[in-house]
Amino acid sequence: MFGLSSDFSLVIHGYGGQGVKTLASILAEASINHGLYAQAFPEFGPERRGAPVKAFVRLSAEPVLSRSPIENPDFVIILDLNVFNLEEVRKGWTDETFFLVNSDLEPKEIKKKFDLISDYHRINSVDVESFLLDKFASVHPSIPILGKFLGITELIPLDEIKDVLREKFLHKIGESKMRLTDKVLTESYQML
Repeated sequence: MFGLSSDFSLVIHGYGGQGVKTLASILAEASINHGLYAQAFPEFGPERRGAPVKAFVRLSAEPVLSRSPIENPDFVIILDLNVFNLEEVRKGWTDETFFLVNSDLEPKEIKKKFDLISDYHRINSVDVESFLLDKFASVHPSIPILGKFLGITELIPLDEIKDVLREKFLHKIGESKMRLTDKVLTESYQML
């Protein structure tokens, strides 16, 4: 669906502790490993859990020269539906922006509830809580979002992301939890 014939820009919104900064970093690192140019950086206020956080990610086949925040993203990830209530979150969206939202609401319902997005066909949603319930409860909630994002955009191979996750987190979470993380990533990548 997406290609890197031109630059790709992504903004991730959530709250401290939800993995906003880590998600951006993983995407950038995996992109670089895949031979692309990438840039990722967060923007947040007071550094504490629960405070609004956003991160910017740029991917390109050419060197990334801009160092400014992304004003009109190609894609927006919303890790918590409550960030829609923050006015600054809604800035810069265009009729061409795609969305991935952590919500149990269907895209039509999200469009209707927030009346912010012109075309619900540009909205995808993942009910992370239900997805992780029981057998995957120990996996970080950002992983199904990451998998679904990769499945939608196909910008970065799944194996590149798995390699980065393994390198960054295997020593912290152990082999059995890493296998669960890989499984969640793969299953969410394959979601329609």
